[in-house]
Amino acid sequence: MITKSETGTVSASLTNPLDRPIKRYVRAHITDGYVTLMREINDLVPLDPGETQQLAWSVTADDAAFERLILVKVIVRGRYPLPSQQGTCGILVVDAPNLTGRQVFGISLAISLLSMALGFGVWFRASKPLREGGHQAVRAMAALTVGVLAGMIVGLMGWWATGIIIFVVTLIGIGVIIGYFVDKV
Repeated sequence: MITKSETGTVSASLTNPLDRPIKRYVRAHITDGYVTLMREINDLVPLDPGETQQLAWSVTADDAAFERLILVKVIVRGRYPLPSQQGTCGILVVDAPNLTGRQVFGISLAISLLSMALGFGVWFRASKPLREGGHQAVRAMAALTVGVLAGMIVGLMGWWATGIIIFVVTLIGIGVIIGYFVDKV
C-alpha cells in the first residue's frame, strides 16, 4: 500500500544454487496507468555460484490502473536445470495526505483490533453471558476471535495457503455455532 505522493519499491531476489556461473533473464511487467498498458523491464542478471542478487523497481501512483491498483508481474526464465519462476503482486494506492502507506496500514490494523475488542466488550456487557449460563456463547465468541486474529497474522506474514485454511475453518465454525444456538432456541 502506498499513498498518491509516495514512491514504492517492488523487489525480486535471485539466487544461483549451482556450482557454475549463470545468467538469469528477468522480465518485469508493471502497469503504466492502464491494465492493458504495461511498462516492460528486461534484465540479464549474471550470478556467480551461490550468489544472491536483489532487483528492485520503483512504482508511483502514476503507474496505477483504475487510479487505485498497481499490478506487477516478474518472470524469471528457466534454463536447465533451473525452472522458470514468476511472482505477482498488487499495490493499493490510497489518497491519504500527510501519511505513508505503512502508516495507513498500521492505523487500519489498529482500528480493526480495537473494534474487535470493543465489539466483544459491548456484547459481553450487554448480554451478561456468564451470569445467565452462557458459557458456550463466550467460548464460541473467543474461538471466532482467535480464528480471525490467526487469519490476520498469517495474512500479514504472507502465508496465503494457511490463511485460506483458517478462513474456511472459521466459516465452518460460524455455521456450526449458528446451528447450535438456533437448535437451542
